[in-house]
Formats: sequence, C-alpha cells, structure tokens
Amino acid sequence: MNVANKIFFWAAVGALLYWMSLPPLQLPWAAYLACACWVVIVAKKGPLTRREYWSIWLAGSIMWLALLQGIRLAFWPLYAGWVALSLYLAVYLPLFVSLARSLHHEFRFPLPVAAATAWVGCELIRAYFATGFAACMLAHSQTPWPWMLPIASQLGSYGVSFVVMFIGALLFQWTTWAVRKNNNSVGTSDRISLAACVAFSCVAMGVVVGSALYLSSYERWIADQEPIKPLGRILIIQENMPTMFEVDYEDKKLGWERYEQQTSIGARATRPKGVDLVLWPESTFGGASSWFDWDSSSGVPPEFGVTDVEFANILAKIKRDHAYKLNRLNAAFESSPPFWLVGTDTEKIRAGKRSRYNSALWLDPNKPGEGQYYTKQHLVMFGEYIPIVSWFPELLAGFGMGVLSTSDEVPSWQLPSGAVLSTTICFEDVLPHVVRSRIVTQTANGHLPDLLVNITNDGWFRGSSILDHHLNNAILAAVENRRPMLVAANSGISAWIDGNGRVIRSIPRLEGGSILAEPNPDGRWGYWQSVGDWPARLLALISLIPMMIWFARRFRTITLGQKSVTTRIKPVA
Repeated sequence: MNVANKIFFWAAVGALLYWMSLPPLQLPWAAYLACACWVVIVAKKGPLTRREYWSIWLAGSIMWLALLQGIRLAFWPLYAGWVALSLYLAVYLPLFVSLARSLHHEFRFPLPVAAATAWVGCELIRAYFATGFAACMLAHSQTPWPWMLPIASQLGSYGVSFVVMFIGALLFQWTTWAVRKNNNSVGTSDRISLAACVAFSCVAMGVVVGSALYLSSYERWIADQEPIKPLGRILIIQENMPTMFEVDYEDKKLGWERYEQQTSIGARATRPKGVDLVLWPESTFGGASSWFDWDSSSGVPPEFGVTDVEFANILAKIKRDHAYKLNRLNAAFESSPPFWLVGTDTEKIRAGKRSRYNSALWLDPNKPGEGQYYTKQHLVMFGEYIPIVSWFPELLAGFGMGVLSTSDEVPSWQLPSGAVLSTTICFEDVLPHVVRSRIVTQTANGHLPDLLVNITNDGWFRGSSILDHHLNNAILAAVENRRPMLVAANSGISAWIDGNGRVIRSIPRLEGGSILAEPNPDGRWGYWQSVGDWPARLLALISLIPMMIWFARRFRTITLGQKSVTTRIKPVA
C-alpha cells in the first residue's frame, strides 16, 4: 500500500467510526477511535501532497453524505442541497489535518493539544460561516454518556469536542509508544521525549476535565440545597402530520383536527390539576390561514387586489376563525384553559408592504383572536431560502416556496408561576451561540429565562436520523445553559430534557402522543453562560495562525517578485 492509499485508508476508517458515533448507531466510544485514526495523518512526518488532501476530502464527503442523507427526503431540490452541504462540510476534515499538522510540526505544539485546538477551530468556523451549521459536532457523539456532558456547562459543546479529540490523540500516542517499546525501537532520547509528552497530555487533560466536573458537581450541590418547585405543568403535543410543499387545504385541515384530537386526549389525562401551557409544533396551528398583523393606517399591499374596507372584512373573518379554533381547544380543558405556544405562519403588513414570517404564537385563553408572536431569526438554507434564488420571488415560487423575512425582536413570555420562556423555532437550537444570545437579550431586557422551548416541524425528514441529530443539539443546549428544554416536534422526536441533558420523557418518531412535563428550575451557572464561545474563538484564532502566516509569506513573495520585475525594466529615454 503506497503512502497516498494509506492516507485515504486512515481518513476513511476515521470517517466510518465518526459516522458510527452519531445517529443512527450513536456509539460514543467510536468517536475516540475516529479521532485517533485522523491523528495518525496529523502525526505523519513530511509534507502531504495535494492528492493526499483530496483523498481526505473524499473520505469526509462520503461521511457527511451518510450522516445527512435524511435531508434529501424533505423536498426534491434538497437532493442538490444535501450534496452541496455535504461536499462543503467535508472541506473541514482536510482543513483540520492541515492546521493540526502545522501546529504540531512547525510550532511544536504537543500532538493532543494541536489536534484538539485545530478541531475546535474548525467546528467554530462552520458554526458561523455561511449562516452556520453546528449539527453533528464531535460533542454530539457523547449524549448517551451523561458524565461527559457537564463539561458543556463550562466550556460549551466545543469543550466536549476538545476533550474527545484530546483523548483520541492520547490513544494514538500511547499506542505508538507501546508498539515502539515492544519493538525496542525507542532510543533513550525518544523515550524521554515520548514520556514527557504523554505525561504533559495526561496532566493537561486531568486539569481541564477535573475542573469542569468539580465545578459542575459544586453547582449541583448548590442547586440541591434549595427546595424544588416545578416551573409549571406543560403539555407537549405531537402528531404525525403530513408535511410537504404540495399539501392542499384538506390535508392541512386533517392535520389540525388530528392535533386537536391528540390535545383532547392529553387534556383528559391531566385532570383534575390541568396544565399551565400547551405546546404545539412549528407550522401546525394556522392550518390553511396565516396569522395577520395589519396596521390599518398603512394601506393594503397591491398584490391583494382589494380595498382597505374589503381587506378589513377578510381579516375580521380570519380573526373569528382563529378565535373559534382556540375556543374549541380550550373546551377540552373545561374550566381551566391554559396558555398556548403554537407554530404558525404570520403575515405582517406595514407601510403597504407585506412580510411573511415563520412564527411562534403566544395565545391567552381569555383573549381569543389576539396573540403575540416571535418570528424566526435564523432561516434554514434550501428549506426556507435558497442562496441567490431567494432574491427573485418569482423564481423561488417555481420551487414551491415563498420569501420569508426575519426579525430581531425577542419577546419574553411567562407562565402563571412567573417562569420565563426562551423560545426557538426549528433548527435555531442547532447553533449554540444563537440559543445563548437569545438568553442574553432577554436577560438584558429584565427577563431572565428559566425554561428553553423549541417548536419544530421535523415531518420533512420522514423519520430519518436527522430527528436524532436535532434532539442531540437540544440536549447540549440544555446542558450549556443549565436550563430544562422542552421540544415539541411534528412527527417526532418531542422530548422533556432536564438541565443535566437527561431525556426524562420522549415520544417516538412518526407517532402521536403527549408529554406532561413538570420541569424543575435549575439555578446553576457555568462559564458558558458568562463568556459564551470566546474560549473556542481563541482556539480558532490560534489554529488559524499557520494559515495567516502562509498568506503573509505568499503576499510578501508576490510583492518582492513584482519589485524585482520593476527594477529590471529600464526607463525608456
């Protein structure tokens, strides 16, 4: 086997193990072996050829195509989106190898430190670049092992990824040292160097992991000293409602009626105590009609083709329909109707212009026909917008999609107990910095959130492993921010998750059901809540130093070359 084939072999084996570490198999131990395989390439002496880097990218492409294959099930244009996203994400594997090799071989970073720093740097970049994609991180492989998750409350998901890669590199180092020792190929100087490196790595890992676990245990002890009273009684509703762009009015009506029926079943099960809040998933409440927010003084957009009076009459009828639906739902709870947090489309009309939003709607049972809404801020590429194509509404309509807008407003809704909710929609909880920024904004406005809520419509993915990837992100978000998380997902997986990342209850995919959640407050506070991803940003900056130096040298070479050419040209008399 030549060198290029060996590189591809280790890259491919690592890719296979990484796929095994995440859903659908979700084998946490495989993540460490995957890291060890990739560190074999990082540790190789001598430069890698362009062909070898292409082979690493190819292995990464196959891995991401397998991990994200569920995306293609949502909508036919997403076959192209699935392939494009996978090929893009695969770039980060050779980038990691290149950066880690530079840190280790040129800057003399210990191998575990170099590999872990470069990996976290790459994860942070992909969480921000091109609107960001932070699903399927190395940390998400560890959700079945709760004892690994407390690190996230101090250092975020990036901290868990750092430790996993660190241990994977240690496994490689220890294996290499043991093999060389058995073969008697380790000289005295090499033996001392290897022993010192392994000792340094063990001490560093012990300090990082030990500090995080100690602080987490201390915070848990503090929390246990206070009497625990649930934040409220919350009913999470899940059904398997058909989801497709071509769905017609009858399908939407049938889906709404199934959610109404499931809500009635859940309401009967909660008597006589009742509930404080009912959660419906994204895009399930409106049915065939959107929720309208119209400033009548701004006029009607021309595309409606009606007068202001006619439009006011239409909206009055829509408002009556929504009030009728809410009254029907409230009837299931008899004399104690709850608040409602549901998903719907919202159309906002201001200054004669129409904006359409994907929204979470807060409904007061005593005010039918009225409501407050939060509009989604982070749209899903290829699902809610298509790059460049979204600039042309007519072309977007050809794909069966409409133009969605975003807003920066972050409302804070309260349960009767006074507990404040922080709400995200769909894949907004995939990005750690988005969830944290929501909490920071609400806290700055005087409303410290006690409970995280995500409403999502995962029916697009037909029960594939994308549902498990999404749940993994919700688990890490709960641990990072030390707050319980409630997930209401159409077609699954709806869940009640506590601040330790434990799934207390869940509803299987593609089934209907309900969960009565009584989440306890979590008063712990970690470094992540204070500083966010700044430690990861620092690691990203360090990992990019080799690249910045390369660009600086390249620029200097080009500049000096231009000056040399200029000096050889004689002025014309």
